[in-house]
Amino acid sequence: ITMVIAIPTGIKIFSWMATLWGGSIEFSPACLFALGFLITFTLGGITGFFLAAVPADLHEHGTYFVVGHIHYVLYGGSVFGIFSGLYYWWPKMTGRMMNERLGQWHAWITFVAFNCTFLPMHWLGLLGMPRRVAMYDPEFEFWNVVVSISSFFLAASTLLIMGNMLWSFKNGKKAGPNPWGARTLEWMISSP
Repeated sequence: ITMVIAIPTGIKIFSWMATLWGGSIEFSPACLFALGFLITFTLGGITGFFLAAVPADLHEHGTYFVVGHIHYVLYGGSVFGIFSGLYYWWPKMTGRMMNERLGQWHAWITFVAFNCTFLPMHWLGLLGMPRRVAMYDPEFEFWNVVVSISSFFLAASTLLIMGNMLWSFKNGKKAGPNPWGARTLEWMISSP
């Protein structure tokens, strides 16, 4: 039954990629986070397929592989989307633009730190590191240190968007009614 979810999820992913196909993509922070969402959610879905296969799940169940998978799906599938939406609709909510350069730094640092935090968890799980343990075998120490350091960078990257939001309230460029040149209804009225 778990494998069946791959069908509608695959359709959604191909639909999102088709939306990008042939478009004039500008790598704004909103777009970078949307692409980050697409990548991390897809990777999370692929690892979920392994957990649905009984032979693989016998080894991976109860390991860090599950922890890595769930973070790719939940964090990658929600927080990246939330940040994308926040950067995109910020001009609609406030009438001001966020700092583009700071937003791009935020997107790249978040994406790299996210992958450096949660990708090694898959490797640790495949090596047999169990989850929910206070002490682990010393052979897992290196990747756990990488995960810990990366998680601090991931948490610190959130300060960038907070700073960007505070900066844009006072100093942000006036957005105008449709700063993105979008054709959807919400941009047809004045901002904010």
